[in-house]
Amino acid sequence: MPHRGAQQASARAAASRALRDVFDVLIDAGRLLLRHWPVCLTLALLGSAWRGAMLWAAVAVSDWNGIAGRSLLILAPLGFLVPFVIMLRRFQPDLPQLAAASAVSAPDDPTTRRERRLIDVATSVLVPFLAVYVSYGFLSDDIASFVNEAGSDELGQAVENIFGGASNDVDWHRVFVPHWQVLAMIIALAWIVRFLLGKAEQRWSWIGIAVLGALVETYWTSNAATYIEKGKEQAATWLDTRVAVDSARDRYHDVVAGLGDLAHPVDTVIGWLWGILGSFDAVVVVPLAWITVAAVVVGHTLAPPPPIRHPVLDRTRSWPRPIRALLSGIGQVFDDVRSRFSGLVNGLRLLGRAGLLPMLIFALAFLLALRAPYAVSWVWRLISGPEPTATFLAFSPIEVAVGEALQWVVLAALLAAAVDRLMLPGSSAAVSPDAPTPSHSSEAATTA
Repeated sequence: MPHRGAQQASARAAASRALRDVFDVLIDAGRLLLRHWPVCLTLALLGSAWRGAMLWAAVAVSDWNGIAGRSLLILAPLGFLVPFVIMLRRFQPDLPQLAAASAVSAPDDPTTRRERRLIDVATSVLVPFLAVYVSYGFLSDDIASFVNEAGSDELGQAVENIFGGASNDVDWHRVFVPHWQVLAMIIALAWIVRFLLGKAEQRWSWIGIAVLGALVETYWTSNAATYIEKGKEQAATWLDTRVAVDSARDRYHDVVAGLGDLAHPVDTVIGWLWGILGSFDAVVVVPLAWITVAAVVVGHTLAPPPPIRHPVLDRTRSWPRPIRALLSGIGQVFDDVRSRFSGLVNGLRLLGRAGLLPMLIFALAFLLALRAPYAVSWVWRLISGPEPTATFLAFSPIEVAVGEALQWVVLAALLAAAVDRLMLPGSSAAVSPDAPTPSHSSEAATTA
């Protein structure tokens, strides 16, 4: 009994600390908003304008070349990501743990042989961010808008050509999405190109090469996110048409029907549980992905370089030199890819150290930020009152843009304050700036 009482007291103390941390996060976030809201709101509105401009440009350019049009389309998420990163970096000096993390020297990048920068781990930021972008439905909205506008434009051109005597063929290639084989080729080529750009930056030291490399990473990660989202829909459709699933569904209805008066309550409870599972992305995955994005942006300097070991290459020293050179090149490309995911691994490690209870409470706090567009809509209605439909449609895009911009600003402040609370001094992810570089690299194996 005393042991059980001690456990209960420990659990209550942990819950109390978690709640206190949440209140501290809300206070810190409010302080950041009061200090930086004009700049952050401007950044968010500029990001919304960038997204709209990329969607318009993608439709216009796709009439000339479908691949070029889709390339512009996948730049639309940067309208949210880049302002968000700038906001977090702007908040960093005002929070003690984040300020301390920014003062740490990052380890060297294995490809450029220079101190690693945030742009060098762009993949670590893009992967969790695109998970958020997909879960919010923004990616589906971008694709639907692009397909609708491009398809409408193509059909309009076909009609004009009919009356003009020209060919009325519809060029659906501008809205065509390739198969998974093409995706695999895109990813492989992107990894190789990114590695070669890193080598070029090592030689010429021009920041423009790093920016081009980040765009390459944006290209393949956005394409991957698109295909995964489509694959989820296709998998759900395929699963729903299976005989086994249909039989299980019929069996469930038969069991519930046989419960008599309890049938309706049981069916209601099970439907409620399925609804919770269906909201898992919005309630758990999205907030955790947001925290991971923030942890990578403000804590990438703390991520140690991935261990570079190539025992297979060490055993091939007696092989012909051309084969060893080929294997060495492949090893260097994979070293480069692993390095670009190091920030993501460190961010996930930070979340793992925090524990489940604080993360869930933080997730509930972040859900409040998602209500910002509704608050803007309510204030707008309170000020404007009833208005004609034409007036509502004219001002609705402005209302949506302001609501989304306010949501991004509040989220950025909450995330910065939350990661500052989670990032403890003396973290196991921290590394000494004088840490030795691993010696068993792919290049060393080649020259041995």
